Amino acid sequence: MSSRSEANLSCPICQNISKDPFVLSCNHSFCKDCLRSYWAEKHHRVCPVCKRKSSKELPGVHFVSEKSQQSKDPVCNLHSEKFSFFCEDDQQLLCSVCRDSGTHQDHTVKATAEAAQEHKKTLKASLKPLQTKLRLVHQVKGSCDQTAEHIKAQAEGTVRTIKEEFRRLHRFLEEEEELRLASLREEEEQKSRRMKQQIEALSKEISALSETVRAAEKQLRAPDVSFLESFKAAAERVQQQHLPDDPQLPSGALIDVAKHLGNLSFNVWTQMKDMVSYSPVILDPNTAHPDLVLTEDLTGVRQAEKKQELPDNPERIDHFFSVVGSEAFDSGSHSWEVEVRDNSAYVLGVLTDSNQRKGIIWPGLWRLMFCGGEYKTLSPLDTGSDVKVTKNPEKIRVQLDWDKGRLSFFDSDTNEHIHTFTNTFTDKLFPYISTWSAGLTL
Repeated sequence: MSSRSEANLSCPICQNISKDPFVLSCNHSFCKDCLRSYWAEKHHRVCPVCKRKSSKELPGVHFVSEKSQQSKDPVCNLHSEKFSFFCEDDQQLLCSVCRDSGTHQDHTVKATAEAAQEHKKTLKASLKPLQTKLRLVHQVKGSCDQTAEHIKAQAEGTVRTIKEEFRRLHRFLEEEEELRLASLREEEEQKSRRMKQQIEALSKEISALSETVRAAEKQLRAPDVSFLESFKAAAERVQQQHLPDDPQLPSGALIDVAKHLGNLSFNVWTQMKDMVSYSPVILDPNTAHPDLVLTEDLTGVRQAEKKQELPDNPERIDHFFSVVGSEAFDSGSHSWEVEVRDNSAYVLGVLTDSNQRKGIIWPGLWRLMFCGGEYKTLSPLDTGSDVKVTKNPEKIRVQLDWDKGRLSFFDSDTNEHIHTFTNTFTDKLFPYISTWSAGLTL
């Protein structure tokens, strides 16, 4: 037990734990027998502690537990007075008697209401960083929950795209296989038919020759008189028998196996190239503004019909309707083309790897912008310069020579030079695309 619990359970008369305790209306508790003996001795029903009169001979309330006492205002254990003051030096509650005692004479003592108000302010001030941190943690957890769901959706979408792409490749291979097998079957049928016709012709010639030979050989086995009697007719039959040309196996009679199997994989791959495309720049969907939608092959971008609920990950651009490539360049020469066609508002260029993605990202951008029918170039050192273009290009080629510090733009169809930035690049550079109008395609 705590010392306070022991004090609540102790009888002030016998100084022992109360036996069969009773509590007076003044909240002082005594042993039943001790209280009766005290009253009998004093001839008055008064509290032995505070001397308050009791209207009942036997108090009806047997015992007030510490829990029930806590529901009332606490009182001083020494003086049974309410706590009305607070000592700032000792950080202790005081009753009026404690306040006037010598123990707290030189201490800073305040009324409980005043002290409580000041300490509440102190606690609130201390609590504010925790509350702010709690809100932040809740926000980050919400973002993590959203990110977890998005990861699942990304995986499912990627699986679907991979399977569809392989189904497309499988269909191509199956169709190519069927075409090549059909070609083989056709050649087999043609050459088998020709060989059958030749075999039938030779069989007829064999039959005719065999019959003539058998008849002549029979005459040769006949007796001399009989032979001489039929010799003339036999000789005429042999001489009149048609002699075909010497038979030969025709050239090219066999299946052209080399044609069907030679470089088979290479030839199929060559034809497969006609159905696939390669893009030197693949867009990173994890960097795209929520108002943009990328094509399944990650080579095109357009404005979404409505803003998407996407995780606000650090890589995602949240101010401009833009997206960057999945690979950054920090050396060498690189080139990519963007089909702009009749897009009325777009930006093409490069963004530094070290530049933050949130808010305004101009400090790390070199770009060509088309908007309102006008072309402008913008860079970290140039807030905007007009550029003259002979005609609006349908396709723009972006060329980056990182080592020489040159970023150039050309009309892909006419090779007309539009503009070149010169700068000493030190960071990795990501291809950058932005649009708030029609779509763009790499």
